[in-house]
Amino acid sequence: MLFLMISEFCACVPILKMKQPIYTYFKYGIAIILIVFVICLYEYEFNNPAILKNNKTSADYLLNDPSQQHHFQPIPSIEPQQQSENTTACNCSSSTHVLPLVDHGETTPLFVPDALSPLPPDILDKLTTNAHSDQSLIVTVANYGMRMDLYNWIKLLEDAKETQFVVFCTDEKLYLHLMVAGYEDRAVLVPDTWLLGDPSLFEQALDESLLDQDQPIARRLSHVKTWVLQRLVYADSAFNVLMLDVNQLMVHRRTREYIQALLQLRYDTQMIATQDSVDQSIVNTGLLMIRGSENNRAVKRVLASTIRIQEESQQRGLNQQEAFNEALDQFELHVKTGMMVLLDVLHFPNGPTYFDKKLPKSKNIKPYIIHVNHKFGEKRKELLRKHKLWKVNEDFVNWISSQVETMWQKRQDLKQRIEQEKIRYQLFLKIVAQYMESYIKNGCHDRMVA
Repeated sequence: MLFLMISEFCACVPILKMKQPIYTYFKYGIAIILIVFVICLYEYEFNNPAILKNNKTSADYLLNDPSQQHHFQPIPSIEPQQQSENTTACNCSSSTHVLPLVDHGETTPLFVPDALSPLPPDILDKLTTNAHSDQSLIVTVANYGMRMDLYNWIKLLEDAKETQFVVFCTDEKLYLHLMVAGYEDRAVLVPDTWLLGDPSLFEQALDESLLDQDQPIARRLSHVKTWVLQRLVYADSAFNVLMLDVNQLMVHRRTREYIQALLQLRYDTQMIATQDSVDQSIVNTGLLMIRGSENNRAVKRVLASTIRIQEESQQRGLNQQEAFNEALDQFELHVKTGMMVLLDVLHFPNGPTYFDKKLPKSKNIKPYIIHVNHKFGEKRKELLRKHKLWKVNEDFVNWISSQVETMWQKRQDLKQRIEQEKIRYQLFLKIVAQYMESYIKNGCHDRMVA
């Protein structure tokens, strides 16, 4: 089209005394010059970082001002001279050399393991059994105190035709509950070797819910999500893990396939998450999908940094999401070219966006997943009942709970008797040792007298 327009323009040029070959060269010369000019203008327009782009993607089309972006904002490239001067301040590994230095970079060395111990065979078997043909795998982390929310999450999953999932139990009591309910093949007890700190903390907080982040112990318990996710990322089997909190309610079929498709659109995409606000300033870890690959070094670094922040900030009382966002501050994450993709707030709204602002309903959009993260306890149950999202059979769960309580009490009594027997046995050994020591001393004394 451009060539035809140029030809017509050249045809209008007076060439009364110009020979035909010269006219032809003149026409093609002007066309080439214009094409080169357009190419140079294009390169300057789209490769100059100083020029702001107004194009909006599906993740931020609700914004009026793209400059409000926090994690997903382009960072100007560093000049070679400046980069050489600041190289000593960078603690990045050689595999992350494409990441420029940022203001909130790591101030202390960060150890990113090359490998972790293999998954136990029984856990690996359950993960492989419940993984789909595209290697996508739905997992969640829960404790006994959130069993009612867990079974509601499972019921909504099953209504959405998702029957393959794995529940990582932080305590034996929930694992026993799922076994009695018939979900033994989809329940995994988190090994003590995966837990940092005191493993007995999870047994002491059986009635606490990981969802109630107002409680300090619940904020500490939320850290287990990062520990489990790190183990799955390092697994030999490359699972595309979709980790959901139990208050992430799936209300649309084929949600997993939709998120999996977004993950596969770009090879650079290593992680998909939701946002806790409409301006992309806070990444919500209630939904995370991570690509299973040996080359996801950047993801492993984010998880290692998150774990370090979790352990170093226990006095500050950061929960898992707050630590994760601090770790993301150390990376350049662009919405179009970075390793992370944010899901839009219309199809993946949080509690205030869906229930209070009613934003998806105003656009006549049915969400894929609703994150009910603004209500806790009975208030959340009442809200879900009102919107017909409370599907769990509470009588059935309570009946199983009564059986589990009886079995748990018998088990605790047995453990107590075993502990008492151990104490008695140790006391018996101590008495025997004292008697033998006294007998040997008295025998030696008698021989010396004789």
